[in-house]
Amino acid sequence: MRNVIKPKPSLLLFFIALAISLAFSATSIGMTLQATKNHVVVVKIEGGIYYGVDYLVEEAIAEAERFDAPLVIVLDTPGGLLDVTEKIIKSIRTSNIPVIGYVYPVGASAWSAGTLILMATHIAAMSPGTLIGAAQPVIYDPTSGLYKPINESKIINPIVGIIAELAQDRGRNVTAAKKFVLENLYLDEDKALKYNVIEVVAKSIDDLLEKINRWEVRLDTGREYRLNTENAVVIEYNGSLRAHITRVISDPIVNSLLATIGILIVMFGILGGHYPAVPLGLGLVILSLLGSGFSANMISLLLILIGGIALGIELFTPGFGILGFTGITLIAISIALLPVLNPSSLISPSYQAMLFWIGISIGAGLGGFTGFVLYKVIAVRKKPPHIKGSLVGSLGKAVDDIESGKTGFILINGEYWRALALEDVKRGDKVVVVDKEGPIVKIRKAKEE
Repeated sequence: MRNVIKPKPSLLLFFIALAISLAFSATSIGMTLQATKNHVVVVKIEGGIYYGVDYLVEEAIAEAERFDAPLVIVLDTPGGLLDVTEKIIKSIRTSNIPVIGYVYPVGASAWSAGTLILMATHIAAMSPGTLIGAAQPVIYDPTSGLYKPINESKIINPIVGIIAELAQDRGRNVTAAKKFVLENLYLDEDKALKYNVIEVVAKSIDDLLEKINRWEVRLDTGREYRLNTENAVVIEYNGSLRAHITRVISDPIVNSLLATIGILIVMFGILGGHYPAVPLGLGLVILSLLGSGFSANMISLLLILIGGIALGIELFTPGFGILGFTGITLIAISIALLPVLNPSSLISPSYQAMLFWIGISIGAGLGGFTGFVLYKVIAVRKKPPHIKGSLVGSLGKAVDDIESGKTGFILINGEYWRALALEDVKRGDKVVVVDKEGPIVKIRKAKEE
């Protein structure tokens, strides 16, 4: 038998105290940073525009609004999903701060969906040696791995309407905007500036901020905003775990692999009788749904449910196996997918930041403590039973009826042992250990005094 580990209260209090101290340290740093004037928040959209990029932009806008600072979206993308692009455009149009689109660095491009996002920004800029345009929608054929252009007016016309409206609202060339979609027109930075598709050509972010300093921007909300970007503190926003996980899983290759592997695990787990593997397969299938546009909140709840069930089953099964690992992993992913605090809540940003960091730090502290306890539990389970002295000559009590030459269980000093009977033993009989081979003891009836 193995000892039960009982964590000391002092150790738990240590972890909590350490977490709270880290939380207040992080909060004080954040509050000091917030007190600094003239901020500019920068977020990068690199690679395909899949699910998760909309979360990234939404979070970046919220971060910029927290500082009442302009947001620069750095674009270098081949395009992506139309519904994600529409969500990003909506976030830009409803923002309470100006959003600047900037195609950067040299050699970058903002094709297709990237062009639509650039047209939605209040100020459009490009770096030398960059390209925009070619916004005709395409459809991906998974059988051939090729992209086929769409020419159906039912799909083309709404996109033309969207980009034309954006160009008109921002005072840009509507004709060129329509040609991006209808004729796959593409422009370099000089032609885009000449044809009034963009407002600025800048060599770097610092150059961009210098050129747009003191510009006045009228937002879609009706707010007049005067830019003050000279010597501004640039804050690079990298996004939450929620945004990054969703974006990675939304990649078509990753999404297909997760769905395929998950379905195979579920099928072979059920058909082969390996039921502990089924929750893992279900978790992978549910994650693949996240990459198909399902709500991250709903996916998070489903993962918590499956992870909790897996952990519950693990409590009634011996060993720390696949169910325990699956449960902890799914719950950890579900927590990462939970939305961050909304900066528009009815509490001050500084107090909200304090709550956020305290919650994260205490969670990390308790998570570390739990991991420490689990490590100790696993280490103890891997150790062989520790026996003080020899069991030979020890008295015990039979738990089962054991025939001569067969094995059953006996109780010695409160511990259960598998015993080989050298003579017939009835349940409740007193027995004595005469020998031991590995984990099995040999017994006879004890002689009554």
